[in-house]
Amino acid sequence: MSRSRTWFKYVVWFGIVLNWAFAVFVLFVNPARLLESLGLGPVNNTIWMVNYSVLLAILSCFYIPAAADPFRYRVNAWLLIVGRLIPASTFFVGVAMGFMPRGFLGLGTGDGVVGIIELVLLTRILGEQAVPSSATAERSADAAFA
Repeated sequence: MSRSRTWFKYVVWFGIVLNWAFAVFVLFVNPARLLESLGLGPVNNTIWMVNYSVLLAILSCFYIPAAADPFRYRVNAWLLIVGRLIPASTFFVGVAMGFMPRGFLGLGTGDGVVGIIELVLLTRILGEQAVPSSATAERSADAAFA
């Protein structure tokens, strides 16, 4: 396994653990305290945080196959990057437009950094994927027509 593939696995698992830690804190500790500590603004009801956390934990489960084998689970690998970069950009835009508190910059930065690292590593490992030599391709073509 290449170094890029090993690091991809580590970074994906790091993101999964972060997502699950967020979800566990919301579901089993205190969602209002998490909102306060991250500077996400006060709310009257935290039920949306419970829903978000359950969805985040489930989404993270779909990252596991890509961490194990990004070649076989290529769609999962690309979607986990999209699943990091779209929320990050949403948080940045929300803060810039003034409808999200500045605390969302921290969440956007976290998702953005992890997503960009995953993007760089995935493009490297897919670029390293062995391309069949012309001799191998010719044998495959001969076998197909035999």
